[in-house]
Amino acid sequence: MNSIPSCLCLRHVRATLLVFLLLVLSGCTTGLERRFQSHIDYLASDDLEGRGVGTQGIELAANYIAAQYKEIGLRPIGDDGTYFQSFPITLARKLTDNSYLTVASDSTPRRLKKDYIPFHFSSNQSFEGDVVYCGYGITAEDKQHDDFMHIDAKGKVVLVLRGKPEGWEDDGGFMRDYGSFRNKIYNAKDRGAVAVLVVNQAPQEGQVDELVAFERHSAADFGIPAFHISRAYAKTMLELGGADSLEQLQKRSDEGGYVSKALANVKVSGHAAFEQKKAPTHNVVALLPGCGSLKDEYIVIGAHYDHLGIARPMMRKFKDGKIVKEKLPPQIHNGADDNASGVSGLIEIARTLSGQQGPRRGVLFIAFSAEETGLHGSKYYVDHPLVSKSDTVAMLNLDMIGRMPAKKSVLEVFGANSGDMFEPLLTKAARPLGILIAPSPDTGGRSDHAPFVREQVPSMHFFTGQHSDYHKPSDDAHKINARAGAKVVRLISRVAGELAGSTSRPKFQKIDQAKLPSPGGTPTYRVVMGISPGYGDDGGVGMKVEAVNPQGPADLAGIKAGDYIINIGGKKVANIYDYMASTRNNNPGDTVDVVVVRDGREIKLKVTLSGSG
Repeated sequence: MNSIPSCLCLRHVRATLLVFLLLVLSGCTTGLERRFQSHIDYLASDDLEGRGVGTQGIELAANYIAAQYKEIGLRPIGDDGTYFQSFPITLARKLTDNSYLTVASDSTPRRLKKDYIPFHFSSNQSFEGDVVYCGYGITAEDKQHDDFMHIDAKGKVVLVLRGKPEGWEDDGGFMRDYGSFRNKIYNAKDRGAVAVLVVNQAPQEGQVDELVAFERHSAADFGIPAFHISRAYAKTMLELGGADSLEQLQKRSDEGGYVSKALANVKVSGHAAFEQKKAPTHNVVALLPGCGSLKDEYIVIGAHYDHLGIARPMMRKFKDGKIVKEKLPPQIHNGADDNASGVSGLIEIARTLSGQQGPRRGVLFIAFSAEETGLHGSKYYVDHPLVSKSDTVAMLNLDMIGRMPAKKSVLEVFGANSGDMFEPLLTKAARPLGILIAPSPDTGGRSDHAPFVREQVPSMHFFTGQHSDYHKPSDDAHKINARAGAKVVRLISRVAGELAGSTSRPKFQKIDQAKLPSPGGTPTYRVVMGISPGYGDDGGVGMKVEAVNPQGPADLAGIKAGDYIINIGGKKVANIYDYMASTRNNNPGDTVDVVVVRDGREIKLKVTLSGSG
C-alpha cells in the first residue's frame, strides 16, 4: 500500500474540518438536513411571492414538488397521468349592486350595506320565502337546547340572532360551535331553509349596530343565501309578523325560553349578487405502491404548500401594553415554517420510504393547495379520493414542523389518540431520536387532517409549535431549525413505515367533542396578554409560553418565551384550556397576578390585560 504524504493528510484533515465547521454553523450536518433546508430555501424565496393561490408563485411550487416526486420515482396518479389533481377555487368575489333584500309589505326604502349585506360565505342564487324567527338558530344536545324544535323551516327564510345565549360560558375560554355563523347557517340549511338572515344582539354600552364587511378574498360558500341585516330591518319584520320586540325575544332566549315562531304574512325575497374570479389550483399527488396482501390499503401523508402570497400584514402590534392599529403596505409572506417546512418534510419522507424495502401498504403523498383559505385542497381530495376512503388506514399531516426549539426537542401531535395504535408508535419512534412527544387533547381542526377526521380516518397533525412569526412576513427560511426538522422527518418516516408495514390497522377513536374546543380550537380572545401559547403537553408544569409580543402586557410584566404559566388570578393553569378560561371574565385594563416557572423557580408577576383589538 502506498503511503500518503503527511502534508496532504494534514491538508485533507483541515479541509474536512473546515467543511464540517461550515455545515455546523449553517445548522446542517447531514444530507437530510441540507435537503430539508434547501427545499425550504426555494419554496420560501421571494421569487415565489408567498405561494398565494392563483399566482405564478404557487404554480412554480407545484412544479417543484412534482419534479421531486419524479426524481424519487413515485408514481403519478393525478389527472391524465400527471402529478396534479386540479380543482377550481374562488380567488375573489365582488359584491354588485344587483344584490337586494326586500320584504313584500315593507314600504321603507332599504339600502345595501346599510340595512343588509350578503355574507362572504353566501351563495349567489335568488330566493323567496316566508320568514320564521328561530332564536339564536342553535341546536346543542349537551345544553338540551334546540331553536328548531317546533318550527318548520323547509322552504322558509330563517331569521336568527347572532352569537349565543348570555351565560353560555365558552368551555376553557374557547368558542364552542354553538354561536358560529357556520353552525347557524348549516342548522337552517339542513332543515330545508331557502335563506338565512342574521341580526346582531342588543348592543352593549358604547357599541353600535354594525353590519359585517363583505370579505372579497374569501373562497367560502355555505351553499345557501345568507345576509346580515340591521336591527331596524329585523324590527320591521317582527312587527309585521306580530312578534314581540327583538329585545324581549333575546331576553327570553337568554333566560332559556323557547321563542321560535313563524312570522305571519312576512315574505322576503332577495339575491346575494357578486361576481366571482375563479382559477384552477392543484393538489400535487403521487403514490408509492404497496405490495403483497395489503397493497390495496393506503397511508396518506400530506402537507399544504400554499401560503398568504403578497398581502397586508395582519400583525398584532403592541405599544405600552395596548394593541395599536397600523395599516401596512402589502408584503411577501414567504411562509417558511407555514408550510414550506411541512412540504420539505413530505418530500424527504417520500425519499426515505421509497428507499426502503417495499411497504405492504401503499403510501399516498399529497401536497394540498388552498389550505389557508379554508382547507379547500384537502376537502376536495376527501370528496374526490384517488384511493378508496374505506381502504385509507391513516393520515399523517405535516404543518409547521420547522421551528422546534433548539434547547428542547418537543413535537406537538394533534390527534395522537384518534387511532388506537398511534401513541405506542410515536413513543417507539421518538425515543431513539431524543424527541419528547406532546400530545394535544384534541384532534385539532385547523389543518388538512381535519377533513379526514370527519371521515373517521385516524389522523395526526405534527407541529413544532407556535411562534411570533406565524402568518407574518418575517416567517423566513433562515429561521428554520433544519437539524430538528430532519429529526421530525425521521420520526414521521418511522411511524409511517410501521403503519405501512403492520398487519394491523389503527382503529378510529372518536373524541368526545363536548369536552373539547370546537373544531379548529380557535380561542375567543376577549382580553389578551400578548403571548403565543403552547398547545401540547411537553411534560412541563403549566402552559408553555412559546413567544412574547414586544411591548405587550406580558412583555411589560416580565414574562419571557420559555416560561411556564402555572397560575393566573389564583386559578391553576395546566394547559392552554386553563389559560384561556382563566381570563374569560376579565375586562381590558384589569390587572391579574400571574405565576410562571422559569429555570425551576416560581416568579410572581402582575399583568395588565389588553383588549383584543
